[in-house]
Amino acid sequence: MESLTCRAPAKVNFFLRVGEKKSPNGLHKIQSLIRKVGIFDKIYFNITGGDYNVKVIAGENIKKSRIKFDIESISNENNIAVKAAKSFFERAGIFNRGIDILIEKNIPFNAGLGGGSSDAAGLLLKLNEKFGGILDKTELRELALKTGSDVPFFLSEGDAIVSGFGEDIEEIKAGELPRYYIALIIPDFGVSTKEAYSDYDDFILTNNINYYNIHFLDFKHLEFINDFERVIFDRHPVLKEIKESLILSGAEGALLSGSGSAIFGAFRTEEKARLYLDNLKSFLFYERINLSFLTATL
Repeated sequence: MESLTCRAPAKVNFFLRVGEKKSPNGLHKIQSLIRKVGIFDKIYFNITGGDYNVKVIAGENIKKSRIKFDIESISNENNIAVKAAKSFFERAGIFNRGIDILIEKNIPFNAGLGGGSSDAAGLLLKLNEKFGGILDKTELRELALKTGSDVPFFLSEGDAIVSGFGEDIEEIKAGELPRYYIALIIPDFGVSTKEAYSDYDDFILTNNINYYNIHFLDFKHLEFINDFERVIFDRHPVLKEIKESLILSGAEGALLSGSGSAIFGAFRTEEKARLYLDNLKSFLFYERINLSFLTATL
């Protein structure tokens, strides 16, 4: 069978507000401005006669890590890419097909960078292309949403405002947002998305604060805000230190991405972003940094 390949980009959240739980399965409505950045997982796959197999290997970024990522924990049939492939064949009415997948993982996980969701979306798009566009855009988005709440975003060509439970996608035309150079910092720990939402709910209830009232906002009026910072920074103060260092070093904005643990700084020039990363050893939190990247919005 023909070997197929695709690249799956990471994302960062330039804006993220969390609303009250609304769905039967306990998910929250959100509103977020999400931008793709130039860190990519590479996916290689072959369509087979019925079996589903996945193997995940460390790419160059992960090999640089001081902390051992548990690659084996995602090298099984519970991998979201396998789930996406199974759902595609079922929805498309294609029987007696399976897939062998090899993922070269460069996007750190438990970091709020969307690596697994991006892998799943990339695979869905490539499978649909392989089978002649058998599913239209609406069907693909419905399938992506069942696979994971972040997956529909990665079907879009570029940046987007994502609302609801991940199903409402307002794509932003290329060039309407400024390009930023991104200094991306990955600490020596990950953050579970499930635990982050649980902590956020506890924070809201304990402090008698209302959830963010989700409503449409024009992307031109969005500010660098992430509701998770109120709880994640209390649990992991080093993240606040990293954010403050980015702002003091000239970042136009700095934020926790998703529920973390990654912190990014958005710089208007590559020189300023590179200078910050070159000076990391001067900060007291340096020993808590696992990985750092210089990348850019796509």
